[in-house]
Order: sequence, then C-alpha cells, then structure tokens
Amino acid sequence: MAGKPREGYYRVRSHWRRKPGPSRKKMSGWTIAAIVAGIWLWGQFIGFGEAGESPAPAPNPAVSSSAER
Repeated sequence: MAGKPREGYYRVRSHWRRKPGPSRKKMSGWTIAAIVAGIWLWGQFIGFGEAGESPAPAPNPAVSSSAER
C-alpha cells in the first residue's frame, strides 16, 4: 500500500484522506429553507407591492333578450 499519494491527499493509517481545501462557506439546507420560508411569509403578510384590488367587472350578458316579440 505504499506509494506516493495523489496531489491533495495524505495518508492516514491505512487509507488516503483528502486535504482540506481553501475555506469556503456553504449554505446548509436549513439555511436555504429558512430564506425561502421568509420570502414566502413576506409575500403572505406584507405583499410584493400590489397595486390594489381592482373591482370585479359587472357581468354583461352576451345576448340581450327583449321582452317584446
């Protein structure tokens, strides 16, 4: 099992382990879920700049029926 390790690895007891790379911060799944939930709640309670509710248009019959014939 002796041999030169590949670049980025080092030997630990009887196996090879990857060397830690440069520190980069990753967002966990819980953090992403919290951000999505926060945006959803913001939209539910505060809204996303709605212009206001427009009144429903009055129904117009497609065919007008006359009483006289």
